[in-house]
Amino acid sequence: MIELKNIEYGYGNHIVLKNINLMAKKGSVLVLLGPSGAGKSSLVRIMNLLEKPKVGGLSIAGFDFDFTKKIADDDIRALRQKVGMVFQQYHLWPHKTVMENLIYAPTQLNKMAKAEAIAQADKMLDRLKLSGLGNRFPLKLSGGQQQRVAIARALMMSPEVLLFDEPTAALDPEITSQVAEIINELSTTGITQVVVTHDVDFAKKIATDIVYLENGQTVEVGSRDHFDNPVTQEFKDYLSH
Repeated sequence: MIELKNIEYGYGNHIVLKNINLMAKKGSVLVLLGPSGAGKSSLVRIMNLLEKPKVGGLSIAGFDFDFTKKIADDDIRALRQKVGMVFQQYHLWPHKTVMENLIYAPTQLNKMAKAEAIAQADKMLDRLKLSGLGNRFPLKLSGGQQQRVAIARALMMSPEVLLFDEPTAALDPEITSQVAEIINELSTTGITQVVVTHDVDFAKKIATDIVYLENGQTVEVGSRDHFDNPVTQEFKDYLSH
């Protein structure tokens, strides 16, 4: 389960998020929707402590954080072993092969034996339809392949929670559908997933629950049924664009 309580976040005089309270059930796919500048990416980055508010609390993957207090670096590292993140820009190491990208964290952080990590990586590549690409460098892959490698790398740590920040922004419709299939498959394993997207059609394929944000505030929260029966005029207008 994920719970954010009374989150307030901003910089200077700019308020990014205001009084955010939301919850994601274990195994759910929570989709964050909203226009550019609504605060979606900041919210998902807070869940991995890439952004740290001054006010509020976060419960995630068995951790509890009070943002009014300093968070120890060891706690941040421990969290990121249980909460994986997949970025829009992939963030793969260009000087490492696909295999090296996949096994680095398990061998360095989890102290997994290299042979075991390679065997696990081979299974992951096969699972994500990337077999035979282990020795390629990321820049020799298509955007869709790089995105699937980024997902595989996050899954190598056996996370309890997986966060996606605009995972399909630069992908064509066919690859977007493949990413949706991966997310739906993962939802059957009990991993809790939070997905930031502006693509309503993609969101409809994956969401169990939605949060619609505008101007740093939650406007509508509910199950995927809200796509067919939006409660607020703001969400209704967003869906009609």
